[in-house]
Amino acid sequence: MKIILDHNDIHLPGQFIRGAIVFNSVGDIPISECSVNLVCMAEVGWTDNPGIKDEGHSFHIKHKLMDVPFELSRNGESYYRLGHHEIPFEFYLPENLNLPSSYHSRFGSIVYYIDVKIGEKLKRRDILVEVPVLKNLWLSVGGTSEKDFGVLSFASGRITMQATLRKKGYFRGKITVSMIIFKIFANLSDTGEDLIVDYVIDNCSTATVKPRVTFFQTQIYMTGERHKTVESSLTEAIEGDEIGAHTMIDDGKLTLAIPVDIPLSIKSEYITLKYFLHLTLDIPLAIDIHINLPLIITTRAALENTYDDQRH
Repeated sequence: MKIILDHNDIHLPGQFIRGAIVFNSVGDIPISECSVNLVCMAEVGWTDNPGIKDEGHSFHIKHKLMDVPFELSRNGESYYRLGHHEIPFEFYLPENLNLPSSYHSRFGSIVYYIDVKIGEKLKRRDILVEVPVLKNLWLSVGGTSEKDFGVLSFASGRITMQATLRKKGYFRGKITVSMIIFKIFANLSDTGEDLIVDYVIDNCSTATVKPRVTFFQTQIYMTGERHKTVESSLTEAIEGDEIGAHTMIDDGKLTLAIPVDIPLSIKSEYITLKYFLHLTLDIPLAIDIHINLPLIITTRAALENTYDDQRH
């Protein structure tokens, strides 16, 4: 038995998923014993503090977020007779169920698949679904941090840092054959948008300082009774120029490329995936100051389609 899809691309809410089940029957199979379903399954699990003698405490949850049946056509028949069969199917991927994107990691997954049962035979085929975030993409994001040097510090004075992202939503790059061909003529970057953080640093101190920025991802896994957070940097730090004592920079910029093929931002009951820019001001022989700027990784189409709605 085979499950054949008309298109193997990524599927979006509001689209149809079409294909066919192909099989050879060696006898009569009651149609009532056959089923085709579109399923979305979320699963989260991990073990805390496993040791040599202690297995640790395990947490696990598995839940169907969607299970949509397809009504098989009977054409007046009650059986699939001996021979070759090709059964077409069609599912509409709803827009109003607030479903998350496909995702897979060490501690959890969100999987969409076509589940087929023909008599006693079972078959499953995974599909990729992307559900881009559509809200608050064009809002600006900002933050402020400051530091006063104490009496026993190596330096004296005050430092203030402000940072801004001009918008909250960004799209990441994805290399495809069509993009490679198009890039020859359009000189496109395969890393998607650049993240540009504007900063103002008022260094009213005797210290020389330097800004740097790093792109971070936060994964949050929830089982109901416990949650697990995993935070990791996705890029090397990008450094700015040194800022001398008693100097103000009011038009500073740091630019960072979004990595290719990172997952979209996700917010769901079981798995949440967030991103943020971490701006640090390095202060020698003192505690640095920091600003986190949250952002959303979505699709280019989502940004374009929401531009007019969210800019006004």
